Amino acid sequence: MKFEYSAENNCIGHKMLKQLTALIMSMPVLVSASDIYLKNVTIISPNNSSPVKDAYVLIADDKISTISKSPINIPSNTKIINGEGRYLIPGLIDSHVHVSEMPGMIKGEKSDYLKDLEKTYFLQQPKSYLYFGITRIQDLAGDNRAIQQFQNSDISPSLSFCGMIPIADGYPVNVLGLGDPYKAFPYLVIEPNDSIPEGVNRAEHTPERIVDKIARDGGSCVKLFFEDGFGTESHWPLMKDQTVKAIITEAKKHGLSIYAHANAVDMQNIALKYDIDVIAHGLWNWNEHAKSENVPNAIQATLDTVIEKQIAYQPTFNVMDGLKALTVPNTLSSKDFSFVVPPSILSWYQSEDAQWFKQEIINDFGNPPLPILHKIMDGIISRGERSVQYLNQKNYPLVLASDTPSSPTYAAQPGLSSFLELKHMHSVGVSLGRILEAATINNAKLLNVDKIEGTVEAGKRANLLLLKRNPLETIDAYNSIEFVIIDGNAYERERFMAK
Repeated sequence: MKFEYSAENNCIGHKMLKQLTALIMSMPVLVSASDIYLKNVTIISPNNSSPVKDAYVLIADDKISTISKSPINIPSNTKIINGEGRYLIPGLIDSHVHVSEMPGMIKGEKSDYLKDLEKTYFLQQPKSYLYFGITRIQDLAGDNRAIQQFQNSDISPSLSFCGMIPIADGYPVNVLGLGDPYKAFPYLVIEPNDSIPEGVNRAEHTPERIVDKIARDGGSCVKLFFEDGFGTESHWPLMKDQTVKAIITEAKKHGLSIYAHANAVDMQNIALKYDIDVIAHGLWNWNEHAKSENVPNAIQATLDTVIEKQIAYQPTFNVMDGLKALTVPNTLSSKDFSFVVPPSILSWYQSEDAQWFKQEIINDFGNPPLPILHKIMDGIISRGERSVQYLNQKNYPLVLASDTPSSPTYAAQPGLSSFLELKHMHSVGVSLGRILEAATINNAKLLNVDKIEGTVEAGKRANLLLLKRNPLETIDAYNSIEFVIIDGNAYERERFMAK
């Protein structure tokens, strides 16, 4: 889905957002015992040009039934929530996560103890997203087993997924070391003239068959990789042009969006030559322009192409933030970790065994002293920030996309990373109004669910948050959740705390 864009778009009141169409006046309404009634609440929603104060909201079944400026007659068995001094907003959407990976877990064979930790993590994972108000996510790995486990939780955010399509000798197959790629990557595509192992059926791995499989498995998008190497490396093979075009053609037939993994300027330029819908990473690798203090013309040209082609742009600050935080002493001492990480896992994270990836990262950067390492990382982060600032100054819509976890860093935790991603976006100048849009309606449009989610409107699904603070006044409002309302059921936030 392409983003609608004009230079006049700005904050809550820009033209792409409609005025509240009508406030339905009070009338007797038949409700069941499961219905919820919020009174005297302030509604803050991207479809309104300003907050709607002293509103009355009736939720019936899993939908917003009525929004009124006057009290609604309700039976005595309706659950009543006093919204005085509270703010009702849409549930948040994170359009880039990976539910199949436990942050920080070692690779390969695991002891029974570590297997138990993994089970604990996956039981908590959906609750961690809900604790920070994330009521919908999009998984960009497409691990069917992990997705099924996530959805089988007693309560979880709504989930859609992309099927990632790698080639056998390219990224990420070449770095993950998961054994036989034809078994580890169900959507792996075989290119013409590729040699294949005995027992592999080439006909099952054509672009047409792979995309069809993703669609039949329930995927909403496909993910392609434009990555020729990390750091100074640039020799990893890329998918051939004819294969990319064939995948995109087939995906369009199935109504699937096209996501492109690319964070370097040359890789994003290649991706932008195709009919893609999303750049799934921020632009922080500027190659030969890395030392520029401003945004050089070459980077501006890439970002201008994003705007011109109306490509959704995912900043994914959490990628580098998570790596840096792994090397910062006392990262885990933040109380927010204790809210979403079970005590047994938090204890293991502080063990020597759990530092394996931290040491790997330090070694990858040449084993410098931490102050020098952090200066290098800050330079990379700064380039990503300036790219976002450039788009923001053009009033280009952004989306919340935390890429949790992007790597085996235990600093990237579900839900918490989404909140920290919003904080980082705001810290570089994205207004609080545009932050709300990025986490709600913009992602709803990207995921093609804007008809049912993304705003507080009668008839839409009741995935909502009741906040103690005003999200148009402080970014910390997103950490002041009192109730998470999902599918019409209201839960106190503490219900989702790690135990």
